[in-house]
Amino acid sequence: MAEAHDVGVQFPGAPFMMEPKIIRAEELEEENHGDTKTTSILNIKDLKFNVSKIRKIGNNVKLGYDTESDVVYYVLEGEGDCIINGEKHHLKKGDLAFYPKGTKYKHLKGLVDCKIVMPE
Repeated sequence: MAEAHDVGVQFPGAPFMMEPKIIRAEELEEENHGDTKTTSILNIKDLKFNVSKIRKIGNNVKLGYDTESDVVYYVLEGEGDCIINGEKHHLKKGDLAFYPKGTKYKHLKGLVDCKIVMPE
């Protein structure tokens, strides 16, 4: 399995530097969280940045609430509903949802999202 966070180099006394990296989808592993399947694609710990693929296969999904970061979801496949601060919205392939820090949200069955998180 490819390490999702293996993309940078730190030299003593120097700032964190990125190296070019190709991340192959077939080398990544999907984690099972019940009705949500997560694949961590890119996780840059020193920059507090990560990208994940999220598949919603059921509606028994907990309410999301990020207290440390804004979150962006880009719909890669499918269509389905999301609930943002109690209000239902329909999303489809190509749509982007932005949730500022502190927003309560939930994505329901039928969506495959690209999740991008960049904490402050």
